[in-house]
Amino acid sequence: MLVLLVILIFIYHVGAAIYYGQGLEPSPTFEFLYTAAFVTGVVWWFRNDTKRSAITPIYCQGVLFGLGWLFIIPYHLLKTRGARGLFPLLALLGSLVISKIVAAIISIVSFGQV
Repeated sequence: MLVLLVILIFIYHVGAAIYYGQGLEPSPTFEFLYTAAFVTGVVWWFRNDTKRSAITPIYCQGVLFGLGWLFIIPYHLLKTRGARGLFPLLALLGSLVISKIVAAIISIVSFGQV
């Protein structure tokens, strides 16, 4: 599931950069689908992870992750995996950074601007 989240983050940010490179605003449908897919992917990932660890599941995961995913993901990964929890976190952040670099390259090559 982590691989799918990394791909989702990469595709969204490259697509948004192409929109912005053309001087357009991403459509609300594009934004909504990314948000819904991201929260759903995180919830599925954590549900699967809860089966393997001794952590008690939360009642309403969708609302919790929708509002506080920025704090919950690192906390959960460090709590359940210790220092090994930094690898998935770095994969998510690396996907974001690489997508920004690819978007900048696409913007320079295609549109002649950053």
